[in-house]
Amino acid sequence: MGPYALGLAESGMLPVFVVYSTFLQRCFDQIIHDGALQNRNMVIAIDRAGLVGDDGETHQGIYDAAFLNGIPNVTVYAPSCFLQLNSFLVRALYHTSGLVAVRYPRGCEPYLPQGYVPTSENYETYLSEGASTAIVTYGRLFSFACEAAERLRKSGIDAGVVKLNTIKPIDASCVNMCMTYKKIFFFEEGIKSGGVGETFSRMLIENGFKGAFCLRAFEDCFVEQGSIASQLHKYGLDAEGMYELINNQEKVNECDYKA
Repeated sequence: MGPYALGLAESGMLPVFVVYSTFLQRCFDQIIHDGALQNRNMVIAIDRAGLVGDDGETHQGIYDAAFLNGIPNVTVYAPSCFLQLNSFLVRALYHTSGLVAVRYPRGCEPYLPQGYVPTSENYETYLSEGASTAIVTYGRLFSFACEAAERLRKSGIDAGVVKLNTIKPIDASCVNMCMTYKKIFFFEEGIKSGGVGETFSRMLIENGFKGAFCLRAFEDCFVEQGSIASQLHKYGLDAEGMYELINNQEKVNECDYKA
């Protein structure tokens, strides 16, 4: 289906290629040579982005963000709720040129903070006013980050959330805004190597960031089968894992932070 969609794009049409993240891996060469290199207009709707639970080990959608991250002429959106998914599909279809991917996870809509209004901006914040610690993330993990930030504030730690809606390219103004934080924790439901978190940390360093940075993502491993909730908990990507990491790190020296 990948070459067929790219052929439609070559003929001047605007196809929407709907595909599981795991199957998009097989289109890597086609995306580069038949899509991005030609700067063709096409939308890729990436289903099962992130952990997939009982779909099994072979279907974990934890690689697409990293491999798309290294391809020129590609834009990637990561909405975190149904309303935002609709907004970014519209943006992808009618307001963004080139090859555009919109990624979304398996499952129902997660918890959203009371009063939160989704936007179609490149990034947005929650509880950021007066915060010295930032939780940066994207997609489904935004829900857990908000829960963790709310709990941290009750514990006396001023934590805010920065959510990336556009994960490629990362908005430079978002990085500039994050330069004001003393500590940044980045959580990613994808592989660490070549991922969004590594790009974000590089941009911080290039801008002269002097604070502490910690990145939690999947290391060099395959993620086994299991429920999504159990997998998120095992790898410290749920609200409890985020809270424990940040709460514990607040008690130690900055040398214990790592990228």
